[in-house]
Amino acid sequence: MENRILIEIRNDSSKKFLYDGDWLKNGEWKSDKMQAIEDETLSVVEFKSAEVKGVRGIAWFVDHEDKDVYFSMVFANPRLQEPSFACFIGLPPHDLKAELDSAPTLVQGQHYPSPCGQFAWSPAKVGNLTVIKVTIFPGDFCRFVPPTAASLAPEKPTESPSANAEPSAPPLSECTDLAAPAGTVSTGNPRDEEANKKVNDFFNQTRPKDAVDGLWRGLGTAGGSVVAGLGTVMASSVTGYQTSGGWGLVKGMGTGLVGGAAIAVTGTVCGAAQIGRGVYNTPQAFRGRREQRVWDADLGQWVDIDLVKLECQVIAEGSDEETETHTPSESVKETEYYDLLRVKSSASAAEIKKAYYKEARGCHPDKNPGDAEANAKFQKLAEAYQVLSDPESRKKYDREGKSGIQEGNVKMDPSVFFSLLFGSERFEPWIGELQLAMQTGQLAKAMERGGLEQGEESLEEEMMSDNGGKVLKQRQLHREVHCAVNLREFMNDFVYRRDSAQFDQRARLEATSLAQCQFGAELLSALGEMYQLRAEIYLADELVGRFSFTKQIAAMKHSGKTMQHKLSLVSNGVNSLFQVKKVHDASKVPVPAAAQESTEATDASAPSAPQEEKMEQALEEALPLFLQTAWAAVVTDIDSTVKEVGRKLLKDKSVPWQIRVRRAQALQRLGQIFFEEGTKALAASGGSAKTMTSEVAKATLQEALMASVKGK
Repeated sequence: MENRILIEIRNDSSKKFLYDGDWLKNGEWKSDKMQAIEDETLSVVEFKSAEVKGVRGIAWFVDHEDKDVYFSMVFANPRLQEPSFACFIGLPPHDLKAELDSAPTLVQGQHYPSPCGQFAWSPAKVGNLTVIKVTIFPGDFCRFVPPTAASLAPEKPTESPSANAEPSAPPLSECTDLAAPAGTVSTGNPRDEEANKKVNDFFNQTRPKDAVDGLWRGLGTAGGSVVAGLGTVMASSVTGYQTSGGWGLVKGMGTGLVGGAAIAVTGTVCGAAQIGRGVYNTPQAFRGRREQRVWDADLGQWVDIDLVKLECQVIAEGSDEETETHTPSESVKETEYYDLLRVKSSASAAEIKKAYYKEARGCHPDKNPGDAEANAKFQKLAEAYQVLSDPESRKKYDREGKSGIQEGNVKMDPSVFFSLLFGSERFEPWIGELQLAMQTGQLAKAMERGGLEQGEESLEEEMMSDNGGKVLKQRQLHREVHCAVNLREFMNDFVYRRDSAQFDQRARLEATSLAQCQFGAELLSALGEMYQLRAEIYLADELVGRFSFTKQIAAMKHSGKTMQHKLSLVSNGVNSLFQVKKVHDASKVPVPAAAQESTEATDASAPSAPQEEKMEQALEEALPLFLQTAWAAVVTDIDSTVKEVGRKLLKDKSVPWQIRVRRAQALQRLGQIFFEEGTKALAASGGSAKTMTSEVAKATLQEALMASVKGK
C-alpha cells in the first residue's frame, strides 16, 4: 500500500511560482514537479511512497518574474507516526532541512494560520492518503536580496557592545562564530595572561575533532615517543662505549633504557589521552557536520562560515598593494612611463600592476610571433613597470625622469614572475596569488629588511617566525575569500536569475579566454576537475546522505585526485634533485690539459669554454623538469585552495540552505565547462607542461623573468 500526501494550493496572489528544487528523503513525486503553481488558480502537488518509512521531504518554488519570492514546503507522512507539514512564503527559511524535523504534527480539520497572515493551511484528511489545503492570500511578499559586503557597509559598531553581541573575529580566523576558551581566567598580570593564552592555544590546536582524528594523533604521538625512546637507548649506548668501552656500553644501555622507557611511556599516555579526547569530541563532530559547520584547527572548534562577514573583514584589513600609497611630486618631470601604461601619475601600485598586465597581454611575444614592433613595445612596457612598480625608483623617476634611474641594479617581482610564467594573472580571480609567489615574495622582503646581511640563520628564523607565518596565513585567507566572492558573483545568473543558458554562455566565453594564457589549458582543466569534485561531495552530502555510498565515492575520487597530484609533485621533486646533481657534476668534469693551460693563461678562476658548454647543456636539459616540478606545486596549491574556497562558498551561513544547494549545482556546471574547454584546448595545442621541450622552457622562463625584473 502506498503512502501519499496531496497538497492542494489555492494561489489567490498575483505571483506564479516555478519549481526550483527538492530533497526527498523517502518517496517520490506523483504529480509533475515541473508544473507551475499558477496565479489565482488551484494547483495540486502530490508525493507517494511504497516504503515502510512513507513519504518525507521538502520542495521549494520561486516566482517566475524576479525569482526572489520563495514558496517552500516541508512534509512527512510516515506509516507508523502522525504526518507533519509546514510551508513558508516570501523569504526562504534559513535551513529548510531543519524545518522538516520541527514541522507541526497535523490534526485533521485544524486550521494553521501563518504568523505573517499571508498564507494558511488545513489538513482535510489524515491517513495513508493525507490531503492538505493551502491558501496563499494576495499581497506583497518579502523579497530575498542576496547579502554582500556593500549591504553591511552602512552598519557601524557600537562603542559599548551588549552582552549578547557576537564577538568580533580575530584578523586571521576563518570563523564567524567564536567562543572564548572555557576556563580562561584573567589575573590582571600580563605575564600570566600571556602564559594562559599559550596554554589555551596549545590545547585548542592539539584538540582532535573526532575519534578518527584522535586515533591518528594518538598513534602518531605514541609511535613518535617509542622511536624517540629507542633513539635514546642507542645514543646512550654509543656514548657510553666511546667513553668507557665495554663497561660504558652496559652502563649507557641501562641509562638509556630508563630514559627511553620514560619517554615511551609518557608518549603512550599522551597518545591515549588524544584518543580519549577524540572519542569525547565525536558527538560534537556529528552535530557540527549536520549543521554544516567547519572545523577550525587553530581554535579547536566547529565554527560557522559567513562569507559576507569574511569579505568585510578582508576589505577592512586591506592588502599590501591596496594600503600602499604614492604621493606624486607637484610636477612630475616625465610621464612617458605612465603614458605607456595608460595610467595617471597618481595611480596606486595595484592600478599600475593591473594596467601593466592589460597592456602587456596584447603585445606578448607568444601572441605576436615574428612581430618586431610588438616585441619592442613589450620590452618598453616591462621597462616602465620595472621602474614604476618599485616605490624608490618611482620617486626618482618622478623627480628626475629617466636620467635619474640607475642601470644594472635589479630585483625580481615574484608575483609578476609566476603570474606570467603560469598565466595566473588572468586566472587571479579564480585561483588568487599562488603560494610560490607568496613565499618567494616573503623571502625577498625578508632579505630587503636586512635578513641577508644578518646571515642565513637569521633569515631562516625570520621566515619561520610566528609573524612570518601569520602574514602568509592572512594572505592565503584573503586569497580564498576573494576567490569565493568572485565565484559567488559569477554564479548570479544561475543561482538567483535561474538563467542557465546565460550562465553557460558566460562560462564558456570565460573558459575560452582563460585557455589562451600560458599554461591556461592545464590550469583550466585542473580547476574544472576540482570544482566538480567539491560540488559532487557537497551535493551527495546534502541531497543523498552523509554516509551514503554516493558521498563516499565522491570523497574517494577527490582524495585520489589530490593524492595523485601530491605524488606527481614528489616524483618531479626527486627527479629535479637528480638533475641538479647532473648540473653539478657537469661543472666538475675534468678539463683537457690544453684547455686548462689556455684557461690558466687568461684567468685562473674562470671555467673553461668546454666546461661552460657542458654546464649550459645540462642546465637546459633540466629546465623542462624544473618547470614540471613548479607546475606540480601549482596544481597541489590549487587543490588545497579550491577546497577552502569551496567550503567558504558552499557552507556560507549568510544565505539560506536552498541557495547553497544552487551554488553547488552552479559550481558543478562551471567545473564541467572549464574541464571541457581546457581538455579541448590541450588537444588543439598538442602539448602541455609534461611535453615541453628545452627550447620552449628556456624561452618561457626568460620572458617571465625579463618582465618580472624591477629596476631599483
